[in-house]
Amino acid sequence: MPLNPSTPSASAETGTSEEIPPQLKQQELINWNEYLVKTLDVQWICGVEYFRNAPLGGSKWQKYAKHGMVMEVPNPKMESTYWPAIVFGFAGYNALVEFVRVDPNERGSDGVRKLWIPFLSNVPKPLGHCLKNQILLYPVSKKDQQDPNFLEKTYLSLAERDLPTLKPNHWEYCLEQIKSTGKRFKVNEVVEALDKLNCGRNRMGLVTMTLANRIHVQYLDLNEDDEGFWFSQQSEHVHKLGWSHAVGSGIVGARSSIAYPLPDLSEFPLVPTGVSVEATDMFEMRHPVLLHTICVGFVIEPLRFGYFVAGTDWTRPDKCVKIVMHVTSDYILPINFCRKHDIDLKLPMKDGKPIMNFSWRKYLAEMGFKALNLSAIKKEPAKFTKGCKLEAVDLKQPTYLGPATVTDFAGHLIQIHFDRHPRTQESSFQWVSAESPDIYPACYSQAVGHKLACKPERPNPADSFYLANR
Repeated sequence: MPLNPSTPSASAETGTSEEIPPQLKQQELINWNEYLVKTLDVQWICGVEYFRNAPLGGSKWQKYAKHGMVMEVPNPKMESTYWPAIVFGFAGYNALVEFVRVDPNERGSDGVRKLWIPFLSNVPKPLGHCLKNQILLYPVSKKDQQDPNFLEKTYLSLAERDLPTLKPNHWEYCLEQIKSTGKRFKVNEVVEALDKLNCGRNRMGLVTMTLANRIHVQYLDLNEDDEGFWFSQQSEHVHKLGWSHAVGSGIVGARSSIAYPLPDLSEFPLVPTGVSVEATDMFEMRHPVLLHTICVGFVIEPLRFGYFVAGTDWTRPDKCVKIVMHVTSDYILPINFCRKHDIDLKLPMKDGKPIMNFSWRKYLAEMGFKALNLSAIKKEPAKFTKGCKLEAVDLKQPTYLGPATVTDFAGHLIQIHFDRHPRTQESSFQWVSAESPDIYPACYSQAVGHKLACKPERPNPADSFYLANR
């Protein structure tokens, strides 16, 4: 799997690129460099600690990636040399560092500038790495270069300050963190994946490729020119062999002559005590196809291990979509979820028209059904801020990984808008879980070698910037 270091902006103050250290140069790819030039825009980028399923995400990031830590980074003034720098801040997986002066109390630029570097890479080195490996150290400041004792003075000063630094095996540690998100499935493994032709069933497939936490599944029994489908390793829509038989779900391509093994119990999420699923139970749900929509849902058929066949609003029979879900899925929402969070619910129909002044209490009484009881299922509210930036996969076309903006939030869900798409286009918005494995910190694509679909947009004035705590 290619894991390429990114190419940071050479200077956070000037935005120029003529001083990119040769050690950081690589083939030009679409990235966040131009966006990071403007300091005020950087504050809109989501912190890595918000992404618990991302490499080094959550509390791991807070414990390891610290402001004020010191490291050795490529010198933009002299090829093949390094110089210590102190972390000034982070933007996703990129770190803004400021080169150390021989006299830490001295002020003034003198050519000393801040530099964006890819933190989740082999570019930064722990303090002492260059001395240990006989790599030349050379100051960035012209004044410091004239001091005959620049090396001794600088490192004695840093020793007195006792600043934290990187792990001795920083790059290996980063690689392990990236690989840790992609261990569930392996290349050439036969899996059972959501059938892209009919999401109410699964289809046998073969994992043909992996990239960080993403896997490509080539469906079996489809035409040779079929492009297959990409999933995340943690997706609830791709399973180990034997899952469909164990759950009682339909599957295409399985042979009746083969006895499929029961998957490990870790493949089946726990069902909280007191939760039961019965046919016709109703709820609200993220629409599995119209991803910008939250609609009315109901239980078509209970299965095993807490799974059931869910259906979207049956009052729109030509548009009813079936899909197998677990009762704890982030797609499944309690009734009145939309009302509580002041977002639109796609209303059921009556006499060919949406029911106006819709009330769940009246509707359930009229239909003779009951609400699916989800009170025992607790989900953490989203911690993202409205207007903040991240990278996300378009679940409708999962080869697309691009910059996106959080435009709304509701409980554990966030609504994202894909940059460079008109906001008048409904399909450019999607509701996803804040715990989704398909959203990533900024600069993730650079860290793992995935193509970024387009350059990120500047913050939109229409997006207010406030903490997601409602």
